[in-house]
Amino acid sequence: MEQVSNQRTAFEAEVIARFGILPNFFRSASAAPELIQKLWSFTKSAYLDNPIPALFKERLFVVLSRLCPVRYCIVRHIGFLLGNGRPAGDAHAPTHSIADVVNLLKRPTPWNRDMAAVYARLQALKAPMAEWPSPSTEAEDQLFACAAVLFSEPSRAETARPALLKALGARPFEYLAGLLAFIRTAHYWTMLHPEIETEEDMRALMREHVELARLLLEDPEADRCELGSRLFDELMALRELNEREELKKAKAALEEKDRQKDQFIAVLAHELRNPLAAIRSAADNLKLMDLADPRLERLRGGLDRQSAVMARMLDDLLDASRIPFGKISVESENIEFSGLVRDIVAHNEQLIRAAGIGLERDIPDLPCYVSGDRIRLGQIVDNLLSNALKFTPAPGRITVRLAARSGDVTLRVEDTGIGFDPSQSGGLFEPFIQEEQGVDRSRGGLGLGLAISRTLAQLHNGSLSGRSSGVGQGAVFTLTLPVASTPITAVQSKAEPRRTERRRVLLIEDNKDAGDALAELLGLMDCDVDVAYDGPSGLAIAIATPPDLILCDLGLPGGMDGYTVARQARADIRLGKTCLVAVSGYSQPKDHAAAKQAGFDRLVPKPITTEILDELLNNSSPKS
Repeated sequence: MEQVSNQRTAFEAEVIARFGILPNFFRSASAAPELIQKLWSFTKSAYLDNPIPALFKERLFVVLSRLCPVRYCIVRHIGFLLGNGRPAGDAHAPTHSIADVVNLLKRPTPWNRDMAAVYARLQALKAPMAEWPSPSTEAEDQLFACAAVLFSEPSRAETARPALLKALGARPFEYLAGLLAFIRTAHYWTMLHPEIETEEDMRALMREHVELARLLLEDPEADRCELGSRLFDELMALRELNEREELKKAKAALEEKDRQKDQFIAVLAHELRNPLAAIRSAADNLKLMDLADPRLERLRGGLDRQSAVMARMLDDLLDASRIPFGKISVESENIEFSGLVRDIVAHNEQLIRAAGIGLERDIPDLPCYVSGDRIRLGQIVDNLLSNALKFTPAPGRITVRLAARSGDVTLRVEDTGIGFDPSQSGGLFEPFIQEEQGVDRSRGGLGLGLAISRTLAQLHNGSLSGRSSGVGQGAVFTLTLPVASTPITAVQSKAEPRRTERRRVLLIEDNKDAGDALAELLGLMDCDVDVAYDGPSGLAIAIATPPDLILCDLGLPGGMDGYTVARQARADIRLGKTCLVAVSGYSQPKDHAAAKQAGFDRLVPKPITTEILDELLNNSSPKS
């Protein structure tokens, strides 16, 4: 500690020897005394020992300090000029009078004068000045004006810098640049150390000279064009830029995590379709078997219902993963919407009544047409009915109303269920948002149905909204769609002719449980079935015994995927009449397009229902 004290004493003595006083500037940074001593070294090299004349340096220090919002420097250096200390550390420099420094402080700044004329005079010099100009001369005034521009706006001093170089010459210009750098450092240092106080000798002087005090403390130039503000602006701009870059990186990282999450959900939903396909096929098998035991029938019914629920959740997960990337598309056609609604209500009626809930319909017999995707519109209606069923306890009531007016078709699904707080209506359509449930989660679900339905409604240029009078007051969800611009005449669809001959089916599926269960189901549907668990085996069976229908999984192992099977099958003339159907857990438009391009007649998503199988079998021609 004694050594540190001695070093500090020696340092202060050196400062006093140069300035005649100890400025508070050099009392700062007490927590890092070695730093202020380094700053002292810069003070000496760029300011005190700089060969520029002392009065020129000191007067320029005052002129440039007018631009600093912290007034310590200008007050202290006016003091040096007045003899309260030594100008630029020169004990022999003449002192100024109050009138001298007042005149110096009243000089016009570069922003209040014709700088073009100043630049022209300096550029007109035939040779650099032989010596530094004396105080209060025109030459000094011109150099000070150019130096102020270079000091305060170095990036925009393309005219001031050449003028100074022409007037001074290269070496003196570098001495001036060093002095400007130190003055800038001194200003910045005082801004970072607001605890530096004006010394008592200068406070007393300003109390005696009111005009001087006003010029020092109320200089408008400090507000209009101050260097400190520029420095802080530069630093804040750099800080904001850095924060924006960090935010950009953080946003990119979050988006990547979100993309990975959505990709994971899509893959998870796809992978779960394989075991679900086996479960669903087993349930369909039990349905077609002659089961006299009512207990087995109850078990089969439960298996069928729960596998259907799981299939719905997987479909919702896949759709939810596609929404952020805009990968949900609709294939528009003119649809008789009232018939579609009646069919979906009829399909859900047994489930609704089995839950002890009443069902009322108000669906006009007159047809109304909308332009849209039949499957996606059916998904919206089904989601609204499922939502009403889920949140309506027995004995409740669900009412479905359909009306067409003013160019719109409006479907309202009303229930007498648990309702919701009206203030929460905005969050109903956010993914994964659900009404809070107990630990039993008796209502189940993922909180995706309404979010997906609204997106689908918007893709049809429609809207979906929900309202409730409050908790326990039921809810109403309203789907609005534009009427089709060119309604079509209803055409009675002809029933598909029932097949009378057995079909030969080849099933290529690497998941043995799923393949065997589906093969068993096809057998119960009067088909002759061959099963292969990889591509090469399946292709060999197909060529040896051409089937009527090939159901081929796309994700086959062993180097031959479903696309390769399709391409090679289509290249073989013996399979020219075979119906080739891809089976996959993926069912995006790009997947259907890729299947078509490879040679498949169509793609069907897993799990395959008996209705889809029946359609495929009816559309495949038996080989003669």
